[in-house]
Amino acid sequence: MMFYHSGRGRYAARFSGGGGIGCLIFGILGLVAAYYILKGFFIVLYWAAPALFVLALIINWRAVVDMFKSWLKSMETNPVGGLLTAALAVLVFPVFALYLFVKSLGYNRIEKIRREAGAQEGREEGEFVEFEEIESFRKGEEDAPELMEPPDLPEPQTDQPKKAAPKKPDNPYDQFFGD
Repeated sequence: MMFYHSGRGRYAARFSGGGGIGCLIFGILGLVAAYYILKGFFIVLYWAAPALFVLALIINWRAVVDMFKSWLKSMETNPVGGLLTAALAVLVFPVFALYLFVKSLGYNRIEKIRREAGAQEGREEGEFVEFEEIESFRKGEEDAPELMEPPDLPEPQTDQPKKAAPKKPDNPYDQFFGD
């Protein structure tokens, strides 16, 4: 506890040092409130899950297909993990449906950004890009360009004595290792 001393020698006010029972009560009330808020959210999500799954298929069906493909791939590489993932997806289907819905919205957003980036480059989707064709020839064709022979190089002389190993440059750290 903290006491405030007045000018006349009396204690004018008493202040609590914080923490204690009040903090514990507010913490418990906060946890109870969070529990009821999350419980309500999951009840709503439980009823909305089938609609979210259907909306995910309508918005962008590739998100659902990609999720299924990644699940099959995990079944090939890690069967136990793939089965656990499938069981978890069934048990928490409302969360899984929400995930697929958000993923399909993300796929849609990425496609929109990709279309905008293509429009900024000044070309429409499906429009061909200008290019220059380079001629190519198969071996043995008559129109093929003539092959050039590599130039003859002089043969190395074997009369020279073997060179000594190249001298290592002086390294200031060699003194630490006691060469």
